[in-house]
Amino acid sequence: MFSKRNKNYWVSLENEDGVTPEETLLDSRSQYSDLEKPIPGYMFRFFLGLFFAMFIVLVIFLFKISILEHQVFAKLALQNKSANLPLSPPRGMILDKNSQPLVRNIPIFNLLAVTRELKDDPDSLNEKITQIAEKLAQNPKTLEETIRNQMQNNSVFFAHLDLTKDQALAIEYLQFPGFYVVPDHKREYLDRFKISQVIGYTGKVSKDDLKNDEYYFPTDVVGKLGVEYQYEEFLRGEHGNISFSNEKSGYVAKNPESGQAVFLNLDHDLQIKLYDEIFAVLRDAGLSRAVGIVQDPNTGAVLALVSFPSFDNNIFSSSVSESDYKRLFENPAKPLFNRAISGLYNPGSTIKPLIGMAALEEKIISPEFTINDCVELIVPNPYDSQSPYIFGNWRKEYGPFNLKKSIANSCNIYFFTLGGGLPAQAGRDNFAGLGAERIARYLKASLVDSELGIDIPGEKKGFIPTPDWKLLEKGEPWYLGDTYNISIGQGDLLVTPLWLNTYISAIANMGTMHKPLVVKEILDKNKLFKKIEPEILKPLPFSKETIAVIRNAMRETVLSGTAQIFKDLPVQVGVKTGTAEVIKGATVNSLFTAFAPYENPEIAITILIEGATNQQGLAVKSAYNTLKWYFSR
Repeated sequence: MFSKRNKNYWVSLENEDGVTPEETLLDSRSQYSDLEKPIPGYMFRFFLGLFFAMFIVLVIFLFKISILEHQVFAKLALQNKSANLPLSPPRGMILDKNSQPLVRNIPIFNLLAVTRELKDDPDSLNEKITQIAEKLAQNPKTLEETIRNQMQNNSVFFAHLDLTKDQALAIEYLQFPGFYVVPDHKREYLDRFKISQVIGYTGKVSKDDLKNDEYYFPTDVVGKLGVEYQYEEFLRGEHGNISFSNEKSGYVAKNPESGQAVFLNLDHDLQIKLYDEIFAVLRDAGLSRAVGIVQDPNTGAVLALVSFPSFDNNIFSSSVSESDYKRLFENPAKPLFNRAISGLYNPGSTIKPLIGMAALEEKIISPEFTINDCVELIVPNPYDSQSPYIFGNWRKEYGPFNLKKSIANSCNIYFFTLGGGLPAQAGRDNFAGLGAERIARYLKASLVDSELGIDIPGEKKGFIPTPDWKLLEKGEPWYLGDTYNISIGQGDLLVTPLWLNTYISAIANMGTMHKPLVVKEILDKNKLFKKIEPEILKPLPFSKETIAVIRNAMRETVLSGTAQIFKDLPVQVGVKTGTAEVIKGATVNSLFTAFAPYENPEIAITILIEGATNQQGLAVKSAYNTLKWYFSR
């Protein structure tokens, strides 16, 4: 029914009686005709030019009114000619996969005024407004000014919005002709901050909406973000209307039809748990930015998705206050920014499984390929033989490292070698790694720089650096160090957390990348209207044998590597931890990605904590608590 809207949209079309004034014409043969003189040429040309200029302006104006804004004005005219007021329908419900409501439509009341009826008794209008203002706890002069201004231009308008139940009853009891308490609905989001990045919010319909879609009236609200935006066509319902009689006071109402129910793949309890666990880590560490996402690796269904900082989507159900506006739109942390699908990050060590698979696929190595230790890699400096380049590991580890051990313990030196190779040195032959071009080819084939097509707005593409790009954009050649960097997920390589979780899901299911899906199905009057089927994007560019090797290495990460805390979970887990340096020597992003159960995966999870001051495994902690709860419930 009614929602908060712009009161100035209502245009009066009341016809006023009047007499067309007669024009007085001078006879060309009158006494004044002898006084007429020819107009000089320059004057004639001036007025002719002025006429044409005015004509062009008029044509442009008429074009704008008749063509560009036809939809808006036509609707306003129709409403007023017929004395009809459209009733905005209650929006469709949004529910989780288990039919738990995530929103509700709260009944509210608005005070409607009909100008024609108010003009019937102008002497008592001030007294009526004073009594109404008293019930609303408003200044009578302010309310009177508002109402009289609206009466000048509007046949039907809202004198006051969002009355309390007590206010509505008090005004209804007065029974003043021309004033009507009419019902409406306001959207309420039940979990506010905890699901707002997925559900989004609604807001007042814009002029562009009115021009582009004949469905909308100026009184409507429209989805602005998330599921509310993406599935607007299904959620918006069918209008009703209020018809005002020309002969007597009162109105006849045709009730609107609510929108269709949208069921998400979201698991409400998992969503709340994921939010709470990440929030606890952020609070304890004094941080504010993070991402968490959980999917079904067999279908791509999004079971949970959070982005920090979040926002209270209920504030958009009313007019946004100045303080709320500043907090949302001027906050450098960008609460409305969905980091899970729009944030671009270095993947850090979470990219190492892909680099390992590429090296296996290209037969550069076998799973048994071994380096002597994981301490440092020394590369000769062609410009200064006394100052070689030294690429170190995040910690010094001695003894031989094969592929499984290198993934489990996140050995940078091993992946430097796979990606960029080893220059020939004393007692050692040259070892050719993948090289930048082949790495880029495998990243592209794995859809790093493609949109995956998640069904909420705002998804960004990742970025794959190449030698040609660097030369063109930075005017610099590509160095061996650049290849080393992208081999461990650093440098200019950027991915979204959504892509990272989708790629890990594909490793979990033995090679299939699925489209991430937020919505499961749509019901109309409790009957299935539309089912959103799982969609395969493409296979990973690796054989099942190659993927099996990497899955086994990710299991080893729990048994002997960087995630041994997960040993006590009720199920076996495949894991890759990571850190990505943001400010050298100062801050890192803490990353964690995993799938479980290992043998028959049900979920894939990725968590990223921004701006940690050390490698304390913040993402690991929140993921551990979430997975332990999930498999123990």
